[in-house]
Amino acid sequence: MLAPLNAILCRHDFYWSERHGAERCRRCAKLRETPQKILHAEPLRFDLPEPRPAAEVMAFPEASGANAASIEPTPDLKTRIEQFAGGQDLDRAGVLRLLLDLIEDGQSSDPQIVGITAAEVYARLHAAAQG
Repeated sequence: MLAPLNAILCRHDFYWSERHGAERCRRCAKLRETPQKILHAEPLRFDLPEPRPAAEVMAFPEASGANAASIEPTPDLKTRIEQFAGGQDLDRAGVLRLLLDLIEDGQSSDPQIVGITAAEVYARLHAAAQG
């Protein structure tokens, strides 16, 4: 008895059915009645984008003998901070490099300055700044 009433009581949710060429309800399968036939546009077609130009690869410069000999290994971050707090004079570039290395260390996945080490280093810097 309820089967004929399903289409009347249904809260229709229409979708486009290619098989029926019309809009059809998902719940009761009733076709939507329209006074005129709905014409659907062609599916959108996109052209392929233009190929990107190949990137230029620059050759890595060879390290010359004079430059290679002047490069000396830098001490670890904690040692550099302790030297700075102990009174070592650094130019502006050296101080900026030290600050950037400290910030990078704090953001890294395996920081060197953590826990009690960080507390000692920051206390030493604070004491050096005070006096």
